[in-house]
Amino acid sequence: MTNATFFLTRVTPARGASKAWYVRLVTDGRAPGPDTPVEAIEDPFTAARVLARGGDRRSVYEIVRDAAAVEGGPSGTLAELGGRLEVPIAPTKVIGIGRNFRAHAAELDHAVPATPLSFFKPPSCLVPSGAAIELPPGDDRVDYEGELVVVVGRRLRHAEPSEAEAAVSGVCLGNDVSCRDLQRTDGQWTRAKGFDTFGPVGPFVRLVEGFGQVPKGARIQTYVGDALRQDAPLSDMVFSVGAVLAHLSACMTLEPGDAVFMGTPAGVGPLAAGEVVRVECAGFDLGRLVNPVVGSGPRP
Repeated sequence: MTNATFFLTRVTPARGASKAWYVRLVTDGRAPGPDTPVEAIEDPFTAARVLARGGDRRSVYEIVRDAAAVEGGPSGTLAELGGRLEVPIAPTKVIGIGRNFRAHAAELDHAVPATPLSFFKPPSCLVPSGAAIELPPGDDRVDYEGELVVVVGRRLRHAEPSEAEAAVSGVCLGNDVSCRDLQRTDGQWTRAKGFDTFGPVGPFVRLVEGFGQVPKGARIQTYVGDALRQDAPLSDMVFSVGAVLAHLSACMTLEPGDAVFMGTPAGVGPLAAGEVVRVECAGFDLGRLVNPVVGSGPRP
């Protein structure tokens, strides 16, 4: 296939459902569909981290591209596998970047930071496309935040922006679900953004050889039901991917597979039980990240 594009996800097949498999999918640039063939491969994130400890600089992109299909693993098309999609990444840490779109900072009456404003989301908050976002008990306001998520492909420490941008091996869709009330009352964002199910990602990781392969005009779009609520190009980001990753790597070592939510455009709003939120990327097909919203019982 000319201009082959590699995608990665993790799937639990309908039969033999005791194990989730990483699978490689190859397309002409469109996101995989039901008829896209899959090949089971070994966990590329663990492989990249093991190699990095030995000084091997092979990226997650290279490992996925060159991986041999696992003998006896699931094969066929996505439709033939059935089952369910799982979280397609396995990060050692999940980092968010706040107020990285000026219009979003303005809509919340916040100043744009002088340097990237970072926070952690626990990996336990991650859920795949199709899984429910569970609202906490009580009457707190919980907002959607559609975002682009970048996946680190090589270990980064004290990296320059150009090196950091080149080390990106994948991008996917994310939803940085946020409890506004707790952001205000706690004064920091760990609980507000860390609830279980507050980190939908997927449905696929689109593999790239550096973030330069992602067009700046690609647009993050968020829908609630059929209503378009967010729509902005990646060029509106205050801090570039290279600048963000370099800034983070000056403080902490970024490992292969680590995920960074790059900030949300203007148009955030509250979620209610019974709604369905969908995130897409126009101009660079990443599929559709779709999650229903469910309520919880009264606060004890």
